[in-house]
Amino acid sequence: MSEKTPPTFQSITQTLLQFWADRGCVIWQPYHTEVGAGTMNPATFLRVLGPEPWNVVYVEPSIRPADGRFGDNPNRWQHFYQLQVILKPDPGDPQQQYLESLKALGIDPQVRDIRFVEDNWEAPALGAWGLGWEVWLDGQEITQFTYFQQAGGRPVDVVSVEITYGLERIALALQGVETFLDIAWNPYLTYGDLSLQAEIEHCGYNFGHADIERLRVIYENYEEEARAALAAGLVVPAHDYVLKSSHIFNILDARGAIGVAERAALFGRMRELARGVADAYLAQREELGHPWSKLAPSVKPATEPASDVAPAPNKPAPFLLEVGTEELPPADVDAAVAQLRDSVDAMLGEQNLQHGGIKVEGTPRRLVVFVEALAPRQDERVVVAKGPPADRAFDDKGKPTKAAQGFARSQGIEVEALEAREMDGGRYVIAETKQPGRTADDVLSEQVPRLLDGLRFEKSMRWNASGVTFSRPIRWLLALHGAHLVELEFANIKARQETFPPRYTEPIPIHVKNPQAYFKALSDSGIVLDIAERRQLIWNQVTELAQAVDGEVNEDAALMEEVSHLVEVPFAFRGEFEDTFLSLPKQVLVSVMKKHQRYFPIEMEGKLLPFFVAVNNGKLLDMPAVIKGNEHVTRARFSDADYFLRRDLENPLEAYVPELATLTFQTKLGSMLDKTNRIQRLVSELADDLNMKAAERKIALRAASLCKADLATHMVVEMTALQGEMGREYALRAGESEEVAEAILEHYLPRFSGDKLPASAAGLAIGIADRLDTLMGLFAVGLSPTGAKDPFALRRAAIGLVQNLLEHDLHFDLRQGLQLAEKGLPLRGGETAQAQCLEFIIARLKALLLARDFHYDVVDAVLTVQGHDPVRSAKAVQVLSQWLEREDWPAILQAYARCARILRGLEGRFAVDEARFVEDEERALHAVFKKAEAKERAPGSVEDFLKAFEPMIPAITAFFDEVLVMSEDQELKTNRLAVLQRIVDLADGVVDLSYLEGF
Repeated sequence: MSEKTPPTFQSITQTLLQFWADRGCVIWQPYHTEVGAGTMNPATFLRVLGPEPWNVVYVEPSIRPADGRFGDNPNRWQHFYQLQVILKPDPGDPQQQYLESLKALGIDPQVRDIRFVEDNWEAPALGAWGLGWEVWLDGQEITQFTYFQQAGGRPVDVVSVEITYGLERIALALQGVETFLDIAWNPYLTYGDLSLQAEIEHCGYNFGHADIERLRVIYENYEEEARAALAAGLVVPAHDYVLKSSHIFNILDARGAIGVAERAALFGRMRELARGVADAYLAQREELGHPWSKLAPSVKPATEPASDVAPAPNKPAPFLLEVGTEELPPADVDAAVAQLRDSVDAMLGEQNLQHGGIKVEGTPRRLVVFVEALAPRQDERVVVAKGPPADRAFDDKGKPTKAAQGFARSQGIEVEALEAREMDGGRYVIAETKQPGRTADDVLSEQVPRLLDGLRFEKSMRWNASGVTFSRPIRWLLALHGAHLVELEFANIKARQETFPPRYTEPIPIHVKNPQAYFKALSDSGIVLDIAERRQLIWNQVTELAQAVDGEVNEDAALMEEVSHLVEVPFAFRGEFEDTFLSLPKQVLVSVMKKHQRYFPIEMEGKLLPFFVAVNNGKLLDMPAVIKGNEHVTRARFSDADYFLRRDLENPLEAYVPELATLTFQTKLGSMLDKTNRIQRLVSELADDLNMKAAERKIALRAASLCKADLATHMVVEMTALQGEMGREYALRAGESEEVAEAILEHYLPRFSGDKLPASAAGLAIGIADRLDTLMGLFAVGLSPTGAKDPFALRRAAIGLVQNLLEHDLHFDLRQGLQLAEKGLPLRGGETAQAQCLEFIIARLKALLLARDFHYDVVDAVLTVQGHDPVRSAKAVQVLSQWLEREDWPAILQAYARCARILRGLEGRFAVDEARFVEDEERALHAVFKKAEAKERAPGSVEDFLKAFEPMIPAITAFFDEVLVMSEDQELKTNRLAVLQRIVDLADGVVDLSYLEGF
């Protein structure tokens, strides 16, 4: 296809159909009922189930009513076309085949920026999910690429690769047009000519004219038909009616007619039907004997590594391991690198293999371990075996007995080599034998697969017959000890003496002679393996491009971390957009650029400039086209944001509050409207405890009534990261006061580590109430975090609560706050849930204090007693730490410890009777105690307690030196213990010194 004659929409479709047909795919047809995606066509939803092979390609008209924009958005319509490909089983190189299909269209990865960006796909209503990527062309998503893991609620027997092309977006890029309307369908008609009127009419119907009550009846009828078909064993008709009911649900949803309880119920019913269809299909295919199994493609045996492998080294040599993968999610690169750093070092130590430094690095496509000077074999081990007692091993004349001779034979040594040694409380005969170490080759081929199998990710997937799970498919392994190939295997993949260049180049393997040659090959390819170096290179490029337009880029660690793990060969470029978009709220533009596009916004003195910096994988051959493509998708996203803003501003923020009833907070805890009402009540009840003035209380109550309203707006539904930000914006535009608007935003602060904190009393109060409600509510229903899983971000909520109290120096009793929060819940968790929730919050407080370099025993000593008041606890920890630095601290601690230790295990409380004192020392001790007790002390003050206690130390020492506390006279004994109990009680509510080292 020449550049002068761009392909038409229909020729793009024809090219892709023919491409995949030439690779053995059946050309299927669009389905005869409405579907939201090609996935729902039975050629995908049913055929990915079971063991039978299946390769198919088809075009699917897809309908998503809520996505309609009346044709105004350049690339977002409610009716569009997908081209769907299913490859079952995974052919081993599906990404490369996909890239070849793009080349067939005229999209060359060496010319245009093709990027695989993490996307974890799921369709809860269908019980289906998989892992994979969005595929970006010059910043625009053009394909969804997924490895199916489950369908109809059932794990897939054989993993299928699903490739879903967005035909319109590909056409936009190839034809160089800006909107769907202008796409050339054929040489004579445009996409708009054929589809615009229908799009406008469907949007009008979906958003305004669809009869809600009539559609509810239709939904129920379709659902009943699906059940009836299932009962009759009719799989495909049942699936048809599941699709029809799903489409009606989507129209009702677009009309805003689906409430919280109804949504959950309907999703559950659709999921149940989808599972029924899946089970019926599986049973049907099994009954038929899986007739397509004989069509399974023959698998070509993998080419064995070259036989002229260099011999294993006989002296220390560098070891290199490269795990070549399909594009890893950014977070998984960091997770794998961190785990490998620990596990490789531990493994080499356990295996007794001497080595030099260890370095672990990673990119999206490779995890690399480099070990300097790895020994050729394990160190020789001396094994000591214990034999019979020495007096049984030798007779009176020192000659070995049969017992000694038998033991020597069992150890493979001469009897003369036996020695007598003291061990295990006696004298025994021992045998020392030397065991030669295994070769590094043997150890590595055994242990490296175990290391890889031990890596854990937030989400893992299967992809081939090995059943191994990993973040994304592994496609090659390289393992070299010096120039020697270590023959290991993992996930049915054998190590070879080769690596691969960057994704955008031809996938020609590069032979690797040794580790040094490997690093040179990567460098020659432009790959920056070192993570820190890659980040610095990106930052240098980004700042230079910003400065060229007199701007600057604010540092964003999270964005930098993600971007640096999306590329191997960083190359930054600058794009621009129309000034008119700067009229949109800054936070909207920034969110679009950072979250959706992974761009770096350019600012000048806090104001956005109409520029951005993006980073792609290598300097491509047609950078102007790459820049133009990124600018196009930016305009489209900004246009969408403008559409959302205009729709949202049709009503004041307060009008969205009732709509919160349609948003679930948690099933047992009700809707977001219920939560809003609870927050309002809590703010009112906590106002006095938070020392709020009347004016602050008024602001807080108004802001609390609106604090979650933006969750029901179009903008926040589309971009949830803008919650609070849009609440503030919409409040101001609705005429709310600046104070109310700021409090709406501030109640979410801090949102992440290093974020700003609320500045106003109103924002602080709402944030405390919101977090208390969330924490207490979810603990009450039994949804506390388990292990690494924290779906409701309770750790973040607890950290934010504690941070706000500490930074505002606000004394607050968490026990009372949790009790008040529970009072407003629709159910009770009781004292157990309150105690668990309090313990959870205190654990976050402990982590914060340890991060400030306070010693763990000091933190425990204070938090055990007064962790319910974070501010008082933090001050007590600081003061106690200062006391521990005093030279006389050991004497102070021991004086208290002598009093406390003697009381351990003692039951009951005793009363002091001064008339029963016998010794002067006990009278003196009681006298100084009374002085200490009488001193005025601030609640929880470590300083006041220790200053009161310190003068008692001489009397305590004299008391224990001269007085027999545990007298045989029971009355004397209990009276003396009573005095000690009173002394120890001085620390009540302040500190438990028994946690301190040296107690």
